[in-house]
This record gives sequence, structure tokens and C-alpha cells, in this order.
Amino acid sequence: MSDFKARFPINIRFSDFDSLGHVNNAVYLTYLEEARVKYFETVIEHHKEIDWWENGIILANITIDFRKPIDGYFNYYISIRCSRIGTKSFDFTYLITHEENNVVEINAEAKSVMVCFDYENQKTVPVYEDWIGKMEKFEGRKLRV
Repeated sequence: MSDFKARFPINIRFSDFDSLGHVNNAVYLTYLEEARVKYFETVIEHHKEIDWWENGIILANITIDFRKPIDGYFNYYISIRCSRIGTKSFDFTYLITHEENNVVEINAEAKSVMVCFDYENQKTVPVYEDWIGKMEKFEGRKLRV
């Protein structure tokens, strides 16, 4: 877990729970999306000035390994890191944990592949150079393969 530089509390809502008393598996996708947004807020400066139609990203793939159900509201966190940067895509790795009384339990691990995409011209584009520099600086290591 120490190799994750970005970690955020999860805001678990009453509506996230299903009839079995735990957070429904589909809701995890929302938690991952919220983590990506917070990562961009933290790492990519001036993210609100980005023209997402011209310099956008698209989710190409996502996998989630569920380890333990989320069955409460408090002390849940999501950690996210950029783990690889390719020519037109980059990967995020996630860890969802419950942390209480110095005990850390893993609830889920996930990975997503993000593709840089020009929505105006409907085509993939190379990963933006300024993003690469900012992500590598934040992560403290070379990410480009």
C-alpha cells in the first residue's frame, strides 16, 4: 500500500447498499470513477480548464477483484496510482480498504485502462505529454513503457 501516493475517503451512501446489507458491486464502479476525478484534481493541475471534447479520455477496460464486502459507512478508503503509460493509453490501479484500530482490510482491488481520445474527431490520440510529466513526477517513477 505504500506505493500508492493518492488515497481518499469513500463517501458511502445509504443508497449504495443492496438488500443483502452490503454495498452493491455496481457501485464500486462509481467509487473508482470518483477516485479518477480526484486523482486528476490532485495531479493534473488546471484540470478544470481541460477541453474534455478535444483532450479527453475514455474508459477502455476495467476489472475488479472483490475480496470482502463493504458493510458499513465509515473508515473506507480508495487508493489510486498510475501504474503504466503507453503510447495512447495509461493504467490506473486501485485498492479499496477498510482501516480501523490500526487494522487494514482489503475490500477490493481494481485496474482500469484509460485511452486518450479526441471526441471531436472520434479518434484515439497519444497520451498528452504534460500529463505524462505530471503523473511521473507525482508517482515518483518512470511510467512510460
